[in-house]
Amino acid sequence: MATKGFKETLKAARKDASRQVLSRVAVVIEASPNLSYRQIAEDFGIGTSLVVQAAKEAGLSRPRGGASPAFRKGTK
Repeated sequence: MATKGFKETLKAARKDASRQVLSRVAVVIEASPNLSYRQIAEDFGIGTSLVVQAAKEAGLSRPRGGASPAFRKGTK
């Protein structure tokens, strides 16, 4: 049953690596507000969903852009 121990070790190593990557992504998000999530994802070679996950887990958020003029209510 050596393979079971190896599988568990591999699984733990992957989780640890994932946590490290997500923490590094969170540092970049916080340090570089001028970079979009897409740009950060491309720099790390990961999907944007992981960048969003990293931001969420770190409690970071960015201001959302204003609504499109088509969706704004006109003042009359």
